[in-house]
Amino acid sequence: MLLSTATGSFSLANPILYIATGSAPLSSQFQETLDMLLTGAAFGQPTILWLTEASLSQLQRAPSDALAQLPDFGVRCVTDSLAPVTPVPVETLDSQSLLRLRDQCAQVVVF
Repeated sequence: MLLSTATGSFSLANPILYIATGSAPLSSQFQETLDMLLTGAAFGQPTILWLTEASLSQLQRAPSDALAQLPDFGVRCVTDSLAPVTPVPVETLDSQSLLRLRDQCAQVVVF
């Protein structure tokens, strides 16, 4: 399926990569982006969440209700650092793998 947006067209077969760079997982922006990510995944959009080191350390202090839903919707979580204990499974990738992943995605959303 091909969708058109204001910024162009993309296929639902190509994943969307969300990069969580912020250190404020309790912020309204983080929660809104997480809701958007879950909505797309619920409708079959392949979705990847890249959790940076800063966001991973802050997630230890955040409520994990929404995060715990990520695997249920098929969201793949990745990181470039050693993942501490998190409420979701996180796959550690090297920098080259993350760059390739970013290049393969139809859209990248940084928050």
